[in-house]
Amino acid sequence: VSENEGFIPINKNLWSISYVTTLSSFAFFILLILYPIVDVKGLWTGTPFFYPGMNSILVYVGHEVFENYFPFQWKLQDNQSHKEHLTQNIVATAIWVLIAYILYKKKVFWKI
Repeated sequence: VSENEGFIPINKNLWSISYVTTLSSFAFFILLILYPIVDVKGLWTGTPFFYPGMNSILVYVGHEVFENYFPFQWKLQDNQSHKEHLTQNIVATAIWVLIAYILYKKKVFWKI
C-alpha cells in the first residue's frame, strides 16, 4: 500500500497506475516491433545495446560511483534548461556505452 492512495507495486509514490500502464504499453509495443526484427529475422544485431548488456553490473556500479564526476556530470549554465540536462545524460550514456564496448573487445566481464 502506498502512502498516498492504495496499492501501487512501484517504489516511487509519484508514479500513478495510469503512468505505469502507459509506460508498460510503450515497452510492450517496442518489444512487439523489435522481437521479429532482432530475434526472428536477424535483421539487426541489437548494437549498441549489446555491449552494455554484456557488462551491465559494471556499467551500473560505475554510473553510481562516478555520477557526480566529470565527464558524466558538469556544472550547468542554466539549471532550468532541459536541453542541458538532456545533453549531459546523452554524453554520459555514450561514454558508458564506449566503456562497455572497450571492455567487451578486451574480453573483460563482471559476473556474479
